[in-house]
Amino acid sequence: MKMQNQTKTIQKIVGGFLGVASASVFIIPALAQANTSKQSIIAQMSSPGGTMSAPTTNSSPNSNPSTRNSSPSTTSLDTEFITKAAQSDMTEIQTSQLALQKSKNKSVRDYAQMMIKHHTESSKELKPIAQSKNVTLPTTIGPENTALLTSLKKVSGSQFDQAYMQGQVQAHTKTDAEYQKYLNQGQDPQLKAFASKIEPVVAQHLQMAQKMVASR
Repeated sequence: MKMQNQTKTIQKIVGGFLGVASASVFIIPALAQANTSKQSIIAQMSSPGGTMSAPTTNSSPNSNPSTRNSSPSTTSLDTEFITKAAQSDMTEIQTSQLALQKSKNKSVRDYAQMMIKHHTESSKELKPIAQSKNVTLPTTIGPENTALLTSLKKVSGSQFDQAYMQGQVQAHTKTDAEYQKYLNQGQDPQLKAFASKIEPVVAQHLQMAQKMVASR
C-alpha cells in the first residue's frame, strides 16, 4: 500500500512535465527495484560501471570529433593546428582570387598572386602530413573566415583594396599566432618542421600587408 502511494505521488509530480502515462513508464520500473537494499544501489552508482561513471563514456575516442579521424599518437593540438593551417590556406587563396577579379591596383594584385602561389604550395605540403596522421582536412574555411570573404564580396574599387589588405593583416596575424602556438606547444616532429618552414613566410606576408595598409 505504501508503494502504491509513492507511485501515485511521484506520478502526480512528474506528470505535469511528461504526462502521467509517460511518467509511469519511467517511475514504475524504478520503484519495482526499490526492494533491493539502499546500500546495494549506492554501491552500484559509485562503481566504475555504475550510472554515474559518465567520464568513462565521454573519454571514448569515438565520441570525440576532434580525434575521431586521428591516429593514436596524434593529439588534439596536432589536429587543431592542421585544421586551422588548412583553413588559413583556403581563406588566403579564395580572398586573393577575389582580389584578382575585383582589384585594378597593381600592388594589390601582385600581393594577391603571391598569396595564391605561396598558400597553394603550403596546402600541398600539409596534405600528405595530414593523411599520414589520419586527420581529415576541412572542406570549408570556417565561419570567421567566411565572414571576411562575404564582406569583401560586398565592396569594390578602392574600398575593396583597403578591405582586402586590412583583411590580410587580420588573417595573417591570427595565422601567425597559431603557428607560434604550435611551435611552442606542439610535440610532433613532422608538424613542427612544417610549422618552422611556413611560419616565417606567414610573418613576411603579415609585414608586407601592414606596410601596404600604412601607405594607403
